[in-house]
Formats: sequence, structure tokens, C-alpha cells
Amino acid sequence: MSRTTATVAASLPDHWEQLVTTALLGTDRRTPPGVAPGPQTPSDLLDAAAAATVRRRAGLCPARPAERLRPAPEDPRPPLPPAAGPRRRT
Repeated sequence: MSRTTATVAASLPDHWEQLVTTALLGTDRRTPPGVAPGPQTPSDLLDAAAAATVRRRAGLCPARPAERLRPAPEDPRPPLPPAAGPRRRT
């Protein structure tokens, strides 16, 4: 987790934690916050989690790109002989 992600996650209310706990326990045992119990509860939990994910990611800044890989050094070995081609393909 980057510092930016940690800062945003720390500033959120524990609504996300409640959604995760509900998903782990199951909607039969626990109702998500702001959702009425019933047969639609699992779908409502997924909708609430999707909305919470968008809220969590909305304020994040993109991370800096990693360094590019350096090209591989030149291979000093001689090329394979022509007879090796058909053997290699099998």
C-alpha cells in the first residue's frame, strides 16, 4: 500500500470495514449498513462495495513509474547450426 493509499484509507469512515465484515460473515448473518434485509441484500452489498471502491480510489494520485529495464547484454555465443532448427521445433 502506498503512502497516498494509506492516507486516504485512514481518512475514510469505517463504512468499508463494515462492508468487508458483512461480506465475510454473509448477508444472512449481518445486513450491510444502509441496506434493508431481504433477498436483494447480496446484490445491494456488491453495489455498496463497488460504490465504496470508487470513492476510495477517486482521490488517489497515480504512482510514479518504475525505472525502465536496461537492455540485455549482447549474447557472445555463436548462433545454432542449421541442423538444430528442426530438432528444436519438435
